[in-house]
Amino acid sequence: MKLREAAQRDERVQIVQTTAKRLVKCEKSGRVIGVVCSTRRSKEQKYFADLTIVADRQASNLRSQYTKHTPVTKSRFWGLELIDAELPNQHLAYGVIGSGPPVLIYQIGLRETRILIDIPNTVHQAASNSGSIADYVQTKVVPDLPTSVRPSVTAALKKGMLRSMPNSWLPSSTNTTPGIEFLGDAFNMRHPLTGGGMTVALNDVVLLNQLLAPEIISSFGDTRSVLKQMRRFHWQRKEYSTSLNILAQALYSLFIADDLQLQVLQRGFNRYIQRGGNCVEEPAGIMGGVIHSPWLLFYHFFAVALYSLSTLMREGYASSLWHMTGAIFQCLHRGTVDIIWSCFLVLFVSVWAVLHHNVPIRSDHYWSTLGRKVRWATLAICAPELLTLFAVMQWNAANISVTEMQDLGEKDWSVVHAFYANARGFMLDAPDYPTFPINAKSIHYLRSTGWIKPLNITRDSIWDRSKADVFAKGFALIQTTWLCIQCICRVIQRLSITPLELFTVAFVLSTLATSFFWVNKPQNVTEPNVITTEWLIADVLKAAGDAAKEPYIDTPMDFVEKPVWQGWKRRPSLLHFSGLTSRPLKRIPNDYSPPPPTGKEALFVWVISVVHAGIHVISWRLSFPTDTEAWIWRISSVTLLLVMIIGGAVPVLSTREWFDFRFNLLCIWIRPARKNTLVRRHVFDFVVDFDYFVYIVARLLIFTEIFLSFRSLPETAYANINWTEFLPHID
Repeated sequence: MKLREAAQRDERVQIVQTTAKRLVKCEKSGRVIGVVCSTRRSKEQKYFADLTIVADRQASNLRSQYTKHTPVTKSRFWGLELIDAELPNQHLAYGVIGSGPPVLIYQIGLRETRILIDIPNTVHQAASNSGSIADYVQTKVVPDLPTSVRPSVTAALKKGMLRSMPNSWLPSSTNTTPGIEFLGDAFNMRHPLTGGGMTVALNDVVLLNQLLAPEIISSFGDTRSVLKQMRRFHWQRKEYSTSLNILAQALYSLFIADDLQLQVLQRGFNRYIQRGGNCVEEPAGIMGGVIHSPWLLFYHFFAVALYSLSTLMREGYASSLWHMTGAIFQCLHRGTVDIIWSCFLVLFVSVWAVLHHNVPIRSDHYWSTLGRKVRWATLAICAPELLTLFAVMQWNAANISVTEMQDLGEKDWSVVHAFYANARGFMLDAPDYPTFPINAKSIHYLRSTGWIKPLNITRDSIWDRSKADVFAKGFALIQTTWLCIQCICRVIQRLSITPLELFTVAFVLSTLATSFFWVNKPQNVTEPNVITTEWLIADVLKAAGDAAKEPYIDTPMDFVEKPVWQGWKRRPSLLHFSGLTSRPLKRIPNDYSPPPPTGKEALFVWVISVVHAGIHVISWRLSFPTDTEAWIWRISSVTLLLVMIIGGAVPVLSTREWFDFRFNLLCIWIRPARKNTLVRRHVFDFVVDFDYFVYIVARLLIFTEIFLSFRSLPETAYANINWTEFLPHID
């Protein structure tokens, strides 16, 4: 039953065939209250309603006033109506992929068959200049068609029956104007290759009917309630529209396969669907709007990618290598995936190589250890300058330990020993206490007071315990160097750099500094050395006298270790965080970094932080999809720089003798003021806390803009560097 005929049978529906010219708005409230229409024979007429539904197709003349998005058209469907075309099966639709553009063929009547040919705008322009689209179809498209179809296509071309329509993409947007809602192609478009337009539109009608049902919305005049339902409509429709939109755009990119990588995926896709079963049924269910599962779609995306890779390798290693080499050296442009992958690879290998965790305890579960690593990896990416600060403090503690131990005559004690000790490399096993870790300061105390003998462990034996991945560090260095070279060359050749690439370069700067300070710290050690004694810890505490009279917080050696922290204390609420439940501690947390940095070290971290933030500001003229997003990036970058300048200065000032104010470091460590006054308790603490808050907001906005920028990058962002320009030319 035709939809229009069904609507005519409803007594509440009045159908008027006219042309909508413009919408009528209330001058006071800005609400849409109707529409102005006209026909060729009649004057303009106004129709008023509490809610106006606009569905005036792709070339909507009403949409531009109410949405910031405009359709993106990169190709057109050129169609022909074939008479008595012989198809292998008259009841099936066919997609033809050949050397030319993708083609759809499907029957629309007993004798009529429609053929749609997707021709990119660039090809359309070139074909128009050199002859006609009909000539292009005859020479480039017809040879790829099934033999039985070619005569009817040639006959239709001779009759001049070619018609075209634009293939556009338009993302949906939340309606914020009262009294109006858009549907159909006026609201959301995807490439029509999969025929998903009507599927999405009809689902939209069903969902909107449910959300605006009389039992929910008693009157469309209640604009606040209607707008609330429109917001729900925007998000609830994504359950089905997301899969259809992504599938349409992805399949179109796969069908045109305009580079070697996509051609490999195209072959893999063809082989994948030939497997039958779920390889066909589930994607077909998504395409038909029967299955609403983006996760299932992602599963098949990855399955096709892996199957394409295996198909490529089955063709022979030499052949695969040839294809891969051709893909690398013959492509004149890079894609979004190339940009994201190259930056992700740098971030991943850099984080993998730079993180040096303390020695875990044997009873740690796999997931707790993994969670700890993920937290630190997140910190490394989101706030790399903070990781540099920890590395500097640990480096400072290691150097102090070397000086103190060598003053005792321990000439073999090295920075590696000190790092190892401060990372839970040594455990003290005494008869009267559970085994607990001791750091380099405690080892110095026990050696200087004669409680323990010189430790019989060499630098090489410690380094043998380390699982530092030299290959990973070398690979990370090569990747980061290559990325920096590329960015410099892109600037020289006036090619656009993406925000993600700029962020990665800024990240690399801090990571290199962190790597420098941790270069002598053993990595991924799993088992510590145990120092077994016959004397009691109680005897050590008794011999220490008044210095050890206070109850310990972490270990019995607090009376040696804590004074070095110069008043710093871990926030009480975090004393038992991340498995630190038992006392004495069984492991040394990764953020335990006694002593605090000196003035020079704090100044160095401050400079690194300012330069890191300044790199974001350098990108003032980066291209973004909208001016608003560009200003969000600029304001966030400047804010980040100011936070680093102001907030980063506090740790530098705190190293001065005159500084007597309470403030916290990363909301983890607190140093109270010696003179407990209201001003000293709150002034710098408030400044630092406010800086942390602003820092987080600015970072989140920057991360958001990094990924949103991929919606519309400038063309030069996809252009590859012309390396031949850097070669010397001899005339």
